Amino acid sequence: MHIGILGQPCIDEIVHVGTNGARPMQSFALGGILYSLAAMERLMKDRGSLSDRFTALMWLSEPDKRKLEPLLCKFERMSDDGLWPTSEPCNQVQLVYDENGDRTEHCPHILPPVEKAQLTPELLESLDGLFVNMISGFDVSLDTLELALSNCKKRPYIHLDIHALVLGSLSERGNSTSYGGGRTPHGVHNWRRWLSLADSVQLNELEVRWLADPEITTEHHLLKVLEQRTTELPKQIIITRAAKGASLYDLTDGEVHHSVPPPVKTMETTGSGDVFGAAFIFFMLKNWSTAEALHEAVRWASWNTTLKTIDQILSEPLPI
Repeated sequence: MHIGILGQPCIDEIVHVGTNGARPMQSFALGGILYSLAAMERLMKDRGSLSDRFTALMWLSEPDKRKLEPLLCKFERMSDDGLWPTSEPCNQVQLVYDENGDRTEHCPHILPPVEKAQLTPELLESLDGLFVNMISGFDVSLDTLELALSNCKKRPYIHLDIHALVLGSLSERGNSTSYGGGRTPHGVHNWRRWLSLADSVQLNELEVRWLADPEITTEHHLLKVLEQRTTELPKQIIITRAAKGASLYDLTDGEVHHSVPPPVKTMETTGSGDVFGAAFIFFMLKNWSTAEALHEAVRWASWNTTLKTIDQILSEPLPI
């Protein structure tokens, strides 16, 4: 099994705003697609076969290479065919969590989108599955992805995480006293075309609200419209609900599946959606049922919240 993961690495500044005048807690960490890569490494080692491998389809920042390589060199199942060198610095993202756990993103700089010169039909034909994880919302254009897939003789299974696709223009980094409003959600132009490229689509509740705005603004309405679609894809819509788990709507047979996470002591929620997506496509390509793949993805994402860093995904005991 060969899985491609398309997205970009981030250097995250994680801020937990203090309550009652307490000083905010601040830390820096690697993030973005790196969570998905680490999860896929662990999945393939613990649940896969010896022949399983994955390819990261991302820009490798030369200015930040020394920060990235200590982690990337630990990925024994990863092929480096899709690591394209660039002189641009990594995505810079400030994630600000308020006392309720709600998150605001500030993103002053991102890597350029993957172009057709990198995302070739030959590359896609070598994959059994492709996880398109929209880390910045600008990781790949719709035209580039459509063109590459249309020229494929053998189309891989596509799992699309909408993620930052619904977020607007980049926003400046906040300071220790003012974090601003972050990136403003907006409707996605050509949202139907985006969904029609994927076998399965992953959205959180915010993304469901904004994906088709102003035409559609509720989960119920979006699902009704998709049930009446004329195209074969997508087959599954997955809505992640943070601590409440996730729901999967199978548009091929009308079945609905819900999965509730096990009780855990949450340490850090950053990257859980990235881990979820990696686990879901992994188990789908292992021919598990959609309900089973959903359940495992929820469990892996929940386990990720008990960890503080990406490195722990590779080494911590796996109670799932």
